[in-house]
Amino acid sequence: MKSLLDVSTQKSVKIVGISGGKGARRSLAQLGIGIGSVVKIKRNAPFAGPLLIENHGSSIAVGRGVAAKIMVEDI
Repeated sequence: MKSLLDVSTQKSVKIVGISGGKGARRSLAQLGIGIGSVVKIKRNAPFAGPLLIENHGSSIAVGRGVAAKIMVEDI
């Protein structure tokens, strides 16, 4: 398993785990991101900026701290 930070741009992955606390999982769930979701990395901003991911046709910015807690696998 690897974190969302380790995925290259324009690659789709499946979320297999979220190691954050209740608050992080709840926030992601409100955005439609949870275990089993398939997301695509659209942009990985340089200089410690956020990741822009696509989930169900919507673009969502995810901070690096949260992205490091999202475990994914290739599909």
